[in-house]
Amino acid sequence: MISVKTKAVASLYATMSISFWGISFVSTKAVLGALDPYTLLVLRFGIGALFLLMLLLLKGYKLPIPLKYVPHLIILGVLGVFIHQLIQATALLTIDASSAGWMISFSPVFTVILSMMFGGASSSA
Repeated sequence: MISVKTKAVASLYATMSISFWGISFVSTKAVLGALDPYTLLVLRFGIGALFLLMLLLLKGYKLPIPLKYVPHLIILGVLGVFIHQLIQATALLTIDASSAGWMISFSPVFTVILSMMFGGASSSA
């Protein structure tokens, strides 16, 4: 059984994640008045990468990733993260932040629909 304290901490972390995600649209829209999308993304990913590197170093974690998988991870990172963020930042140049938030929040629905249409996904589990 999960303790009440564990549930409370998990709820707090979930609330923080949702809040940061929601704020990111408004803050990106505000920053795009001063920076172009590419500069914004380089700064955003640079700060994130440094933060994660510091966590790894402080916690002493080792990353047991074979070198042969590094190119795959780079490709997945570019396709799954960078292009997504670039499209979002570029879209925020022409639409408001709330519209972008709604569009992004519905992307999993479109992913399921497209996977059912083109991926041969079946309804049986």
